[in-house]
Amino acid sequence: MRIGLFALAMASLCAVASASSITDLTTWTLVQDPAHERMTAFVNPLGDASLNANGPVPSGTDIGYASIDGPDVASSSAGYYFDPSSSFSVAIDFVLLTRSTTGAAGIGFGIGEDAGGADSAGIGLGAINGQPVAFSTAGRINDVDQPLQLLTTTPTVSTSGGGAIVGSSGRFFVEYDSITKNVILGVSTTPGAASPSETQTLAAIGAAWDADPLLVSFFLRSQSISIIPAIQSGLVRATFSNFEVLSGTPISIPEPHSAALATLALLASWRFPRQR
Repeated sequence: MRIGLFALAMASLCAVASASSITDLTTWTLVQDPAHERMTAFVNPLGDASLNANGPVPSGTDIGYASIDGPDVASSSAGYYFDPSSSFSVAIDFVLLTRSTTGAAGIGFGIGEDAGGADSAGIGLGAINGQPVAFSTAGRINDVDQPLQLLTTTPTVSTSGGGAIVGSSGRFFVEYDSITKNVILGVSTTPGAASPSETQTLAAIGAAWDADPLLVSFFLRSQSISIIPAIQSGLVRATFSNFEVLSGTPISIPEPHSAALATLALLASWRFPRQR
């Protein structure tokens, strides 16, 4: 019977070790802030995540996915995060598609201490009336927006359907430096690129945060810009894929060794009838 228990314990430990990784977007959690019937999301088994908005959608409405399943790491029961005492960098491909769209929208990719983005930093692409216009940084400290930094890289643009359908693609990059607490945000117009073609730095922004663990997220947002209203009509679709950890080590929730110890504790508590 001890041999059977040992085999079962080893099988359980192997299952823990082979659990899905942070690169599997099917393990990420849907975030809606606030939920809206005209914004939907879907992750297919191949790993692509699709975020959709069919206008009109009020300004300030977000939909996306986060690498944890709670408001922050401390209150999450599953997912992945990064320790702010260690540097790391991540990247993800994006495709933005619009069809007969009016109004303003944006897509983004970033890191932060909470799913609501009160302490966060990211890179995004804005679109007005269906046309991709510019890449920009975004940052928050205690839920206060920090000044935007525009990048000079011009978004790619392709059209079809007599110009009614507009597409743009590329790759977002986010790097966190644990020494300087800088967040370096970059972009390439080539999906799958190994490095960004341009970056901007939010200097020491992490030093103004609370030193809490950092999650990763990507999103689609309906957002008015100056005199331009939020999404009024048409389709906006953002597809994210090929998420990569370029450096650093993500930590799972619960941590593998914790799950392993729990498994062994459970096995130790089992009692079997004696063989006669």
